[in-house]
Amino acid sequence: MNALVIIPALIHKFTFSAPLAWLFGHHHEQVKGIYSFELTPDIVRQYDCFIVELSWFIELYEFGLIIRFIRRHNPGAWILFGGMHSQLCYRDIFKTYEVDYFIRGDNELPLALFLDGADPKTIPNMTGRNFENEQTWCFRQEDFRTMEFNLDWFPQYAKRWAEYPEPDSDVETKFDELPLLPRYWEKQTGSTPLEYRWRVPPKGGRYHLPMLVTGRGACPVAHEGCEYCMASQTELMRDLYKRPSLVMDTTTLIMLLEQIEGKFDQVTLFINSKGPFDLTGHRFNLDATIEFDTINRSADLQNILPAFKKAKVNLGIYTEGLIGTTYRDDIASLFDLEDDDHRIYFFTSPSAPDTLDVPDERRLYEGNIFPYWAEWDYYTNPRRAIRRSRMWYMATGQKNLYPPLQKIAAGIARFLFQRIIYLAGKAGLVNRRRFIT
Repeated sequence: MNALVIIPALIHKFTFSAPLAWLFGHHHEQVKGIYSFELTPDIVRQYDCFIVELSWFIELYEFGLIIRFIRRHNPGAWILFGGMHSQLCYRDIFKTYEVDYFIRGDNELPLALFLDGADPKTIPNMTGRNFENEQTWCFRQEDFRTMEFNLDWFPQYAKRWAEYPEPDSDVETKFDELPLLPRYWEKQTGSTPLEYRWRVPPKGGRYHLPMLVTGRGACPVAHEGCEYCMASQTELMRDLYKRPSLVMDTTTLIMLLEQIEGKFDQVTLFINSKGPFDLTGHRFNLDATIEFDTINRSADLQNILPAFKKAKVNLGIYTEGLIGTTYRDDIASLFDLEDDDHRIYFFTSPSAPDTLDVPDERRLYEGNIFPYWAEWDYYTNPRRAIRRSRMWYMATGQKNLYPPLQKIAAGIARFLFQRIIYLAGKAGLVNRRRFIT
């Protein structure tokens, strides 16, 4: 079966789902991936099967527009949807949108069977509008080693990364001149000035595909203070996936990095499990962005950092990880690990004491730790989620999925609203900055 995979185009730095890099690795010739802004009636009519991502709640409004666009131009097509947010609300999605299939829990094997043409009613974990198969397949520890990384099916992804400025480039972010553009959004047009395309201050590394996540399922290192994040809901996550957390071992991590090195120049390593991971003696020809969401010390970085040709590491300022109560005392020793190709940055906040001795150019915005896309309260409040996702979609000016008259109306409404807020901000009547966070 050939399928068109559609990724919402809000292009928040984190809207992509890490599994996109391996979910279609064994079937990359059977799928094509595009962003929703590329959709046209002609493209929709070329396919009888669509896979639509709904991984983050901020994609919810755009997800509805994508489904309606498909149905308008290809009423009889199959539509499979999936992603983390979908796991929480798939029953509501079936009631609200004209979708056909959803895979509960882990989806590598069920998705492979679906693309191989198996009857959906025979596929484990598969749910339809009028059936719900038993959830019998779970990702296992040994399945980490079967992942195959491939993005050939998604050509726009690499093209869009090439348009963005390098981290640490001398680009001033002019938030006040564009008061309605969310801080984390990146425009898709190459003609837009760089300072407007890179909405997050150009520090730290790029979070991009392929991404390796060392813990799978409920967060294996969640602690007090993490309740805002969906991955910290341990009991719920175990119920959704019918298994405990899984943690990648060092041997598997090395094997997967070697595989990625053969196809890509860059990688993101998201360490959300207890280590230590020791890459001593290995050298990967990769430009890596590494984030530690767990307890770490300078020795942990010393065993990882030199293994990559280039690397930027993002850490929390607490001994517990990104969130905590005790400030770390090894910052000076961490900076001793640096050289021209290896840099370390810290998630911090205005309230952090100056005694931490983290230079301003090495401080990342606190908003990167607590972004809207990860907040648990949005996932448990559908009305709040749809309102926020609609606001972001409208603020970024996406409107190609609307019918012609609605496109015109949306453009006029956005222009007027932007002008009103801009003038009100100039007059000191509103805080314009709240519209960009």
